[in-house]
Amino acid sequence: MREAVLSVSDDELAALGIQDLVALCRSAGLRDFEELECQPTGAVIRIEVESRLDEDRLQAMDYVNWWERVTSSDDSQQYILSFTAPNLSETISDHADDLVGTCNPEMTDQGATLSIVGPHDAISGTLDEYRSSGMSPRLRRITSYNGTERPLDRLTDRQQEVIQTAYNMGFYEVPRETSTEDVAATLDIDPSTVAEHLQRAERNLLSRFLDTE
Repeated sequence: MREAVLSVSDDELAALGIQDLVALCRSAGLRDFEELECQPTGAVIRIEVESRLDEDRLQAMDYVNWWERVTSSDDSQQYILSFTAPNLSETISDHADDLVGTCNPEMTDQGATLSIVGPHDAISGTLDEYRSSGMSPRLRRITSYNGTERPLDRLTDRQQEVIQTAYNMGFYEVPRETSTEDVAATLDIDPSTVAEHLQRAERNLLSRFLDTE
């Protein structure tokens, strides 16, 4: 398991197509930023700003999937919102699904910093996808990941949901008590998607115990 620490400039945020959202947050006096859920081409984030965002402008951003102002006071406003970077290829999910996720993202006056955690091949593939989208983050360092890790930490939220549902329904009992089709019906997704998530989750869990690196 590796951790790559990256610096992302404002120009690279613009290459992703989210510069208007960044500028909007800064203009309201950005105080704090937290990633609540990492997604292959976007994220769910919590932001704290000094004054209310220009909500009409926020609503007009096509790549903002939804937003909500959750707290308000005289000197602080907090929002939760979901966005999808419009210029980031969906093929990044081929690699992002194998990542544990991103850690400690921070906004700066000139861009952002973050780290991505996962197997070396997944990190390398993710960086290649960034570059193909016109974004070339600066790799500050890549090291062994020393954070506390549970086996399930190797899985994305979606992989955890699918494998937990399959386990609860008896997919791993002998003899097997359910099928991928049954799991898919429970989660309202395609059986092929269930099979793919299970395969990726099983591989990531096995690598926790079988990798010798």
